Amino acid sequence: MVLEKLFELAAPYLERNDFGVEHTRRVFDIARQNFAIPSKIEEFTLSTIILHDIGGSTIREQYQNGPKIAREILHQTGYGEKFIQEVCEIIKTHHEHLENPSLSFRILYDSDRLVMFSPEEFPHYDTRQGFNWNAVINSMYAEHAKDLARIMLAERKNSLHEKERMLSYDI
Repeated sequence: MVLEKLFELAAPYLERNDFGVEHTRRVFDIARQNFAIPSKIEEFTLSTIILHDIGGSTIREQYQNGPKIAREILHQTGYGEKFIQEVCEIIKTHHEHLENPSLSFRILYDSDRLVMFSPEEFPHYDTRQGFNWNAVINSMYAEHAKDLARIMLAERKNSLHEKERMLSYDI
């Protein structure tokens, strides 16, 4: 399958990021499980998700290096120039909240925000002083993504409170 080949080729680059290739797999799974991706754009959307963080660990590196690396990988897997150009355009702006983006962009953006609420990534963000979970939720495009984020946030907060409560007992 072409998408698995993309994962394989992208993995060495993705491992340079804070959460590694596992982050990308989580974003990929969130998109597939929570969004009705039309079959006409499914391969494009999922390819973009696989390659969205490929340029490095910072947004600047991803925007500067990501399109070039993605272009090389997509050429290796036989994609055409129009497909490659459109993937690269999304990679160059995937952290920005655009006014009227494509459905593929919105799915990537929302999935990349939802992953922040995952058990694996939540502690990283929640320990940042002044981190605003409501701003993350409000930035999402799809209402069902916002609803899911609120549920996930409540679950994470409840889990943290339960751990703190358990630690406060002298056992």
